Amino acid sequence: MIAAPIRLADLAALTLVAALACAWPLVAPPICTHGEAREGLVVQDIVARGRWVLPYRNGEIPSKPPLFHWIAGAAATFVGLSDAVVRLPSALAAWTMLVAVYLVGAGAGGRACGWLAAGALAGMHGFVAAASEARVDMLFATAVTVALAAFLRWHRSDDRRARALCYAAVAAAVLTKGPAGAVLVGLVVVGFLALERRLDRLRAFWSWRLVALVVAVDLGWYAAATWAGGRDFLSRQILHENLDRFVGRGVFGQHGGRSRLAMIGHLATDLLPWNLVLIAAVVRWRRGVREDEVGRFLHVWWITILSFFTLAYGKRSAYLLPLYPAVALLAGRALASARDAWRDPGRAPGPVRAALGRVTTAAPARVLAAAVVAIDFGVLVSGQSVRVHRAARRSLVPFADAVAAEVAEAAPLVADPRLDESDLLVLAYRLRRPLARAACTPGAYRLAAPRAGAAVVDPLVVSHRHGVPVALVRDTAETCALALGRDGDR
Repeated sequence: MIAAPIRLADLAALTLVAALACAWPLVAPPICTHGEAREGLVVQDIVARGRWVLPYRNGEIPSKPPLFHWIAGAAATFVGLSDAVVRLPSALAAWTMLVAVYLVGAGAGGRACGWLAAGALAGMHGFVAAASEARVDMLFATAVTVALAAFLRWHRSDDRRARALCYAAVAAAVLTKGPAGAVLVGLVVVGFLALERRLDRLRAFWSWRLVALVVAVDLGWYAAATWAGGRDFLSRQILHENLDRFVGRGVFGQHGGRSRLAMIGHLATDLLPWNLVLIAAVVRWRRGVREDEVGRFLHVWWITILSFFTLAYGKRSAYLLPLYPAVALLAGRALASARDAWRDPGRAPGPVRAALGRVTTAAPARVLAAAVVAIDFGVLVSGQSVRVHRAARRSLVPFADAVAAEVAEAAPLVADPRLDESDLLVLAYRLRRPLARAACTPGAYRLAAPRAGAAVVDPLVVSHRHGVPVALVRDTAETCALALGRDGDR
């Protein structure tokens, strides 16, 4: 994205790699976690009820803007609704991120550097996991990545198309996860220009026309959603999901925050082995070796995002996804430099030169490529195998299938007030019907979880998952009276 356009052969190869990597995770395991079910319920609402402006999640206003759900809903109108379609936006975003990383790497260090950077990205566990999850994190991270890559292209070439792409990507990031998309990109851009002592470039980067377009798109949707959802929408998506989550107020502060160093821990573990390039960069800096302009931009990129989420109260490992491309590009550049030194040991430092002299220099590119592919394959297979195994133990999918066979679509079905919220979301998604909470209601079917030390009376279906079971019961006047009596004795 800094220099020459991508070759058609490279684009086809990247597409094939992304397709092969996502083929298994898109379909297995079935969606059975509350995080994926939350977004899947919004997509179901779009498809079933046509509520594109402000779709709902099991009767409630969702916590995120709808770009992810729009993409999945649009795909579902053509090929039908399925778990794979609900996860599709993440897979498409992962492919886009791979292409963007390749373009930046190739522009900064040649075609081999682009491929090595893309290979490093594909070998990060967090990237592989998010690439096939029905969550907004990968789409958000990709929008931030495209925006920053486009800014770098503009900064080095004054390409007006790159500037327009940066603004468009910021608009997409805001429509995916809210104002944080614009904040992250702005912090990286300003931080880099301040480091370069080129803040005057902000005036050239600013475009009233592009700003107006971004505002029209993003605030246009927020205005339409506010019209549809009223104060509940403003409270849910603006205050609750952004301000409260960042400062740890309300429900986010009830259980105590995670360690301030939690995100540093995720950086240290989730990006292995490619994050070792950061240690190498520190060693090089202490030896007096300074980064070029692209290297400085990449370091500002990952440090800014890590700092932002370290300061934030809410913490999830997936929040660091927007910095993965920067680390992958640093790793790709380091690997490309190692390949060059391998080809010409005379260019390497003394100890490295001695070690390389004992190794064949016939095919350094092939050896590096094989190592990167082996790491990528190991990360994909091991991570996906663990994911499938864990889901099989905890899944409510067999139970939901049994409930669907037992309860007619027109029959009343409610959820017990004590049913765990995560289980409620998963069951509502699997059954493709809204589930309201209600106490014992004669004539209705009810999804119930037993209280400690108690058993469900006359269950029709019981889950056999590992952990707290869930049961389907048919409420009658007698069982409701019995339940009322038990509650009164408490």
